[in-house]
Order: sequence, then structure tokens, then C-alpha cells
Amino acid sequence: MKDKDYKLEMDIYSLLKEEPFFALLSRQLQKRSDLSIPTAGIRYNEDAVQYELIYNPVFFSELSNTHKKWVLMHELYHASLGHTQNRKLDFLDKKLANMAMDYAINSLPNMIADCPEFALFPGRPPLEHVHQTSQSAEWYGHRLKEDKEKNPDKYKNEFDGQFDDHSEFGKGDASEGIEIADQKLKEAIAKAVKECEIGDGNGSPARGWGSVSQEMRKKIKQNCNSSFKLSPKKVLASFIKASVAADRRTSVTKRNRRLPGLKFGKKYNYRANIAISIDQSGSVSDSLLAQVFEWLGELANFASFTVVPFDHTVAEDKVYVWKKGEKRQRERVLHGGTDFNAPTKYVNDRNFDGHIVITDMMASKPIRSKCQRMWLTDKHGERYAYWKPTNERLLVLG
Repeated sequence: MKDKDYKLEMDIYSLLKEEPFFALLSRQLQKRSDLSIPTAGIRYNEDAVQYELIYNPVFFSELSNTHKKWVLMHELYHASLGHTQNRKLDFLDKKLANMAMDYAINSLPNMIADCPEFALFPGRPPLEHVHQTSQSAEWYGHRLKEDKEKNPDKYKNEFDGQFDDHSEFGKGDASEGIEIADQKLKEAIAKAVKECEIGDGNGSPARGWGSVSQEMRKKIKQNCNSSFKLSPKKVLASFIKASVAADRRTSVTKRNRRLPGLKFGKKYNYRANIAISIDQSGSVSDSLLAQVFEWLGELANFASFTVVPFDHTVAEDKVYVWKKGEKRQRERVLHGGTDFNAPTKYVNDRNFDGHIVITDMMASKPIRSKCQRMWLTDKHGERYAYWKPTNERLLVLG
């Protein structure tokens, strides 16, 4: 039955309950229905600076549960194997590269049995003469290239098996925003791998990998371990940009020279309202604060920053809006223990778009934030943290 109001989020738990790796990874990806795409795909969201799982609700509502699960695993394989940046397939045009990736995923041992008729598979056009399964995308790419050179007319039209959306794959060479999205994706994969193998670090046991083969586990781990180091300033910039609501109107102006890939060349009619909560316990160094405020000064055109000093309470009489170019001395106004619930409640009760907490991480896990939240600490704070954020970014400086 066709249903344009179908919500994939309602089905994901039951569909992936026997596939813990994919369930854990899907939990960390934003999911969005989109009637403009025919089926499903992994797509880069420029406003949120992240990859999303998008799907056509009508397409999904017509699938059997078996094929819903198969399509979900297919898309999450794309994400976990680094296909968003298919640099190893540079010898192919985009169309053939996308087909090669699909052949590689669809012929994996745990994908063969339930592969639907609408998907590419060895033995089906255009590789009807190729029957080897479980080969790499590069291997299928060479077979496709050879076949196209022999039969160019065969490749002038689309093939029925090319069912999902790869339009955003391979765009990363010129975009700092996509670099950051790739880093976020690799961090999400690494978290899922960790929970599969050793648990979440908070008492939950290892979940196991489900049907993912040993060879694919190795490739997935290699992909998430190949992450490159992003500058902290870029990470902060992406957080601030993602805090601006996607439906805010923008006008185009010249591209920002410091962070061109994040499209701050757009002139936002709305500036993000960011709370900067500063732990007053005494363990947050003055050098750390100075460095953070130097970066925030470069981002002040795109956000306003409200400084919120706290220990076990918020010093409300010392809260102030930090203005661009302001040289105010950062003073310590409290010296007690730390309670992260205090600034979280303060921010939740007000109209903030994002919350950055600068702290040594030596306090209990706080209540949920109503806006997106990021944690900044140093290496000492990372090592001795009382807890580690699971669905929020932790930026370690120094």
C-alpha cells in the first residue's frame, strides 16, 4: 500500500534488531523522508554539515519487511565503506563508479539471498556475463569499463538496477564542509564498531556484528580508522553553521576566505544564538579559554555568543553577551564543584540554537539538551572524564 506519510524511524528497530552494527550506525544518522527522490540514498546536508539517510516514504511503504531491511543495509554499507568519497574509483565516470559500488554491496554474502529484482547483481545487465560475487567495487569497476569499451551503446540508457541515490558521492575534493561531514560519519562508524566489539563503555555489553563477515568488518574498521585530523576551528565553524535553522532565509555575498568550504559566503539574515558555558571549577586552563575565544572571534559574524559561568549553579549576574572585538578579561567568578545540569537547565529555559560547554569533564552526565550541544576539553579532561558523550561531539584541544 502506498503511503506518503510512512515513517521509517518507526520500523528501524524491528527491521535491524538482528543486525546490531547497522542498527547502531543508523541510530546516529539523521533520517529524512523526501518525495523528490525515487527510492533512498545517503546524501550530504549542506546546512547541517552532515550526511543523512534520505528515503522516499511511498517507495518504502510498498516494500516487504525483508526488502526494507535489505535496502537499509545497502545504504548503510555505502556509508560504512567510504563510498561517499569513492576516490579509488577515479578511473571511472560517475555512472560506472556508482554501479560498481552497488555490484560490490549487493553481492556480499549477507546480501545475496534477499537481493530484490530491482537491484544490480552479477549475472544481471549490464554485467550479465559476470557471475563472480563478493568482489571489490574496483574489481567490478574494471569489468564495467571493459564492457563499456566493447559495447558503448549498451550504456547510453539507465539500467533498472541502479535504484538508489548517489548524487552526493565523491564531492569532497573542494569542500571543507564535506570534509567535516566525512569526519562526523567516520566517528559515527567508529562508535558503532566499538559498541559491537566491546560495548559502549557505560556498562552495556558488546552487541556483536550480526551477519557482517570478518572481511567486511576489517574493511569497515580500516575506513573509520583512516580519518584525517580536522582543525578545531573548522569543527567549531561546522557546529555554529549547523545551529542556524535550515529554513532561515539567506542571500548570497562573497565567499568567506577563512572557511570557504562551509559556505559562509552566504549572508544569513539570522545569526545563531550560542551559549558558551564555562566550567569554573579551576581545572579549565586560561590558555584553553583564550584559544577558544580567539576562534570564536573569527566566527562572530555568524553567531552571537552568550557566556554562562557555572560550577554547581549558574552565576546569572555574571552572564553576558560577548561582542565581536571585545577584549573583556575572562575572570573566574565561581570556584565550587561542577554540575552540568545547571548550565543545561539555564540554556534549555532560553532561546538558544546551540550550547558549547568548556569543561574538564569531571562531573556526572547531565540531562538532555533541547538544542545541539558540544563539549570542549583538554587532553587531561579527556583522560579523566567521568563519562563520554555518545550522541554529542567532544572536541579535545591541546
